[in-house]
Amino acid sequence: MRVLRSATLCFVLVLVAGGCAAPEGRSRTTPPQAEPIRSLTFMAGFKAQANLPFVAAYLAQERGFFAQQGLSVDVRHSAGQGEHYQLLAARRIDVTTAPAEDVLKLAEDPGLPFVAVALFGQRGDRGFAVLAESEIHTPKDWEGKIVGYKVLPTPDYLAILRANGVDRSKLQEVPVGFDPRLLAERKVDVYPVFVANEPDTLRRLGVETRVFEANQYGVPTLGLTYIVHRELLEQDGAAVERFLKATLRGLADSFERPDEAVDVVMKYAPGEDRAHQRAMFDVERAAATSELTRRNGLGWTTEEQWRALHDVLVEFGALRGPRDVTASFSDRPLQAIYRNGQLRWP
Repeated sequence: MRVLRSATLCFVLVLVAGGCAAPEGRSRTTPPQAEPIRSLTFMAGFKAQANLPFVAAYLAQERGFFAQQGLSVDVRHSAGQGEHYQLLAARRIDVTTAPAEDVLKLAEDPGLPFVAVALFGQRGDRGFAVLAESEIHTPKDWEGKIVGYKVLPTPDYLAILRANGVDRSKLQEVPVGFDPRLLAERKVDVYPVFVANEPDTLRRLGVETRVFEANQYGVPTLGLTYIVHRELLEQDGAAVERFLKATLRGLADSFERPDEAVDVVMKYAPGEDRAHQRAMFDVERAAATSELTRRNGLGWTTEEQWRALHDVLVEFGALRGPRDVTASFSDRPLQAIYRNGQLRWP
């Protein structure tokens, strides 16, 4: 549950269709390559759970894909409060995860030269839930209702209001933090959710919901990414490519055998509920695939996507001003490891 995302950023700054085609080359039984072992540290940006960038790394580790790429990878998890960003800035870890929106915001600090090298969420992971039994059927129906926000009203929320002609002055906006039970208890009419987990959390409480997402109204959004320090990409781009080969093969493997993938997740997160982890995995798997990934491969990203997200963030004040999005992402590793939508393996 990426419930600390907005708060985390504040601390730092104060993928089944064709897209998961089996990689070219050797089978899963391919022996380890005779390459020098390169040690890397991957830190997931939250606790162990079925977020796709985490699952991809878990599968790469457990299926031996890292080893086949000549990598020894230490898989860790952030303790929160932006630890993963701080450690990446200090070059004490090599790869971590971040929402695309955070990548652009973090870039406003020149001391944080982070670069996204793969995109897992082809659309964003936030939504706005209402009770399924409510009379709220469109965002226009939010007028006269109590509408929650977690930390601050987000750009996608503001874009939904504009796209639907909602008079914001007619909304009672209230901070709700990270407790979806407030919707179940009818203390708010509209609750901001992370779509991968909170609707399922409410369902498990016996509460069915409808969820409004910005992409339904033509608003460009993006989800989780892998990020690296620019120095690593410039000094050892081959290591980044090998890491992505292994993890994106792990991702494809998870799409082909989801039950086994969730088994692996439970090895890393034994205290979590398996059914909830499977539900999270299914939601994120759907959001990770698009025509773009079916054509080019899982994890693919383009300048057009980043530019569209950037423009929304600028328009609604989430960025201080326009910036060069090409400084915040690089598709060079993806271009190197894919051919015709399939991984070059090994």
